[in-house]
Amino acid sequence: MKLFYKGLLIALVAMVCDMGVAQVPSKPAIMSPIVDLAGIIKNDSLVNALNTRLDSLSRRTTNQIVVVTVNDLGKLDANQFATQLGKKWGIGDKKLNNGVVILVKPKNDKGNGDVFIEPGPGLEGALPDVECAHIIDSLMVPHFKEGDYAKGIEEAINHIEPIVLKEFQQEQAPKNETEKKGGGKGWIILAVIIGVIALFLFLRKRNKKNMPQQATNDIDTATGEMAVTGAASALAASTQQEEQEEQEDEEEEHQDKDDDNDDETKSFEPEPYKYKYGGGDFSGAGAGSKW
Repeated sequence: MKLFYKGLLIALVAMVCDMGVAQVPSKPAIMSPIVDLAGIIKNDSLVNALNTRLDSLSRRTTNQIVVVTVNDLGKLDANQFATQLGKKWGIGDKKLNNGVVILVKPKNDKGNGDVFIEPGPGLEGALPDVECAHIIDSLMVPHFKEGDYAKGIEEAINHIEPIVLKEFQQEQAPKNETEKKGGGKGWIILAVIIGVIALFLFLRKRNKKNMPQQATNDIDTATGEMAVTGAASALAASTQQEEQEEQEDEEEEHQDKDDDNDDETKSFEPEPYKYKYGGGDFSGAGAGSKW
């Protein structure tokens, strides 16, 4: 009997969870960063511009910001809805959990307006609850109260995008610094110099025992010149290689900037291969507000 009730309880819990997920709309067949299911963003050119920006951000950093508007949250609150939506749609990288869900439910005949910003665990440090609340209360809700949903959403993205980009750059900084230093090439140069000096001292000691003073001095001079020449050659080769790598890095950076500029001038075409979703997780963090 106990097993029966235990199984019944598990079934009820699973049913409630399924009901919650069922209230969340299915992911669109062709996904884009701005999903205006409520039809409250009337500016098509702004939607295209935001789609292009967020798509570029995703491809460069794997961080994904998705804005979803709905007319009804069903029986879920905004936090639950955003959490379930982020999981069901697979927003963010599966390993990094670096997605951000911006959920907007307009004020209508089904209730008050509702907005919630939920970052994945990988971005909770960059977007803590207090920061999410500031964005909502200062940048979004004032425009929403005036009926300008497009402006409120744009202001939020303008604020969140550089935060997410900075987080990515900070994570990449140690790796880039190591590459810039040549992956430990300085130690190789130092080892070569020490080796040449050690050889010089060894030959000098041996020559003093076996040869006349004049011959010893000649060999010392030749060996010393060899040590200096070898060290200089190693240093010159390393310097030349580092300069070449720096030049290649600069050319690559310029090329990336040119590509980004080209992307910004093109209209957004939501092709599946451009904006892939890996299935990031969400823990219910973030902040929301009603109006």
